[in-house]
Amino acid sequence: MTRRGVTLAVDLSCSGLAVASASASTVLSPSVTPTSVLAGVYGTALPPGGDRIECSDRVDSLALRHPDRCLLDPVARTHRDRTEVAGLSVPVDEVLAAPVSRALRWGGAGDGDGVVLLVPSEWGNTRSARLVAAAEGLGLSPRIVRSALVTAEALPSSSARWAVCVEASEARTTVSLVERTRGELTLIDRAVVHRWDPRRDSMRDDEVSRVIDAVTTLRRARREAGTGSTEVLARGRNCERVVDACDQARLLSFVVPETAPVEAALRLHEDA
Repeated sequence: MTRRGVTLAVDLSCSGLAVASASASTVLSPSVTPTSVLAGVYGTALPPGGDRIECSDRVDSLALRHPDRCLLDPVARTHRDRTEVAGLSVPVDEVLAAPVSRALRWGGAGDGDGVVLLVPSEWGNTRSARLVAAAEGLGLSPRIVRSALVTAEALPSSSARWAVCVEASEARTTVSLVERTRGELTLIDRAVVHRWDPRRDSMRDDEVSRVIDAVTTLRRARREAGTGSTEVLARGRNCERVVDACDQARLLSFVVPETAPVEAALRLHEDA
């Protein structure tokens, strides 16, 4: 397969589905469900080939009324070989392919097109490989990029040498330290902050304070980041609260718009 230039960027990193093409960008829902569930709700027939996993406007409508019949955050299941969706055991590759396929339909990308897939910054090779396999099954030539490496370049006003990228999904927040040097971006270190601290027998909402602790710890571990030019870039579920807490801690911080990372990814990798 001949790899073409990158024509689409897809962000799956913060429990969402942001997509950017050369002419537009948007935010979609990654929620999925089997077509058999949709057929039962809407009274439609199964497509040729039988049951499959779907990610579409129909699923969005169903998720609003019956969230228990949908998998709202399929990327969170990437560490498994199979997962349950509305009572059905489904290969994770099939679950991951559905939101990517929705992004392709929106962007008009096709077989052999270059696509950048943004993944959570804490992912390793195993989960990345599963997403690659799902994308290749759709005829893509995917390029996997950890989201912090484009979040650091998502705002045109960013100029600090060090960026601390705070990216929140539904279950956790990943805090990543990125260094900018001579036009290059390097992911130096990262930490994961769970929404609810598993070490505490409490439901007290102290997530943001633990995120700020993680920001401080990452900066202190790298002396230049602790004393040099640094900014905190927050995105995802708790971004406004993180920026408020950074203001109180006298840390320069900004909220990153939902589509800014995919737009940056397309810009950075369009010639890849």
